[in-house]
Amino acid sequence: MAEETTPRPPHGQYDIVSKKTIQEYPEDWVAFTLGTEDVEVVEILETEQPTVQAHRADSFIKVRLRGEEAIVHIEIQTHDSRDAPMPYRMVGYIGRAVETHRLPVHAHLVYLHGQAGRNDPGEYVQETPGYEVCIRYKVIRLAAMDGRAFLESGPKGLLPFLPLMQQPENAKGAAWLQQCMDAADSASRGMVGREDYLISVAILSGLVFDYETIERIIKEIDMEESSVIQHFLQRGREEGIERGLEQGTRESLIESILVNLEIRFNTEALQHIETPLAAIQDIAKLKQLQRETLLTPSLDAFQQALNNGHTTN
Repeated sequence: MAEETTPRPPHGQYDIVSKKTIQEYPEDWVAFTLGTEDVEVVEILETEQPTVQAHRADSFIKVRLRGEEAIVHIEIQTHDSRDAPMPYRMVGYIGRAVETHRLPVHAHLVYLHGQAGRNDPGEYVQETPGYEVCIRYKVIRLAAMDGRAFLESGPKGLLPFLPLMQQPENAKGAAWLQQCMDAADSASRGMVGREDYLISVAILSGLVFDYETIERIIKEIDMEESSVIQHFLQRGREEGIERGLEQGTRESLIESILVNLEIRFNTEALQHIETPLAAIQDIAKLKQLQRETLLTPSLDAFQQALNNGHTTN
């Protein structure tokens, strides 16, 4: 397999970009998840939950719905969880949000990758007699959403996610990405932060499209300067990757390595790699291996780098 020349953003970048977009356009996302525009956003809440060691909730938004205050929780999940099943994680987030804010919680789990979330039941159920528990949340798989409907009337907060939605029959592949980028380009003209907005579309597109296609379409956007292109191809390659790596814990780095390999080589048979990875405690080494997933020409080459401790420069 030929070496991929244009690197993908690290796995964590998808979550970071998604959370940033949601918090910049809370009204759009609250209306989308609740299915109504008759709701007022009050404030974005801090999501730090000190008792959660492995995970941190993505977005808590206080709203006024039908005259009553409530919390809208929006959790972003790129792929199916490799550690704790999502119902267990969601019940933890929801329970602590209720404890902290003492308000009703409307929880949503948004899956980005097309294959993710297919088996998520959308609830945590405990049926022990006398100790029954049932907590439900809404599962939203972007790949199941009609992209055409959002292309025609979608708000700005949803447009960066258009490439991940269901493609119309008359516009598949690169043609669909072109329409998505054109819509984002048109919506962002004259907008403060336009470059970051278009970069968000480009980064999220990487879950579906190869980066050569993304690069070509970005270059076709009519702009006075090519700063968006340079930001995406250079800073996204250097500074963005470094920022993403620095935010990774040992567990998230291991997950990122496995997901990157799964995407690049279209396989889930990674047990022979997952086992030795789990034994590595050195964060610096895991960061090197994460970079290696962007550079290695094959799974065998990555396995050799993992075993020998040598990585591609």
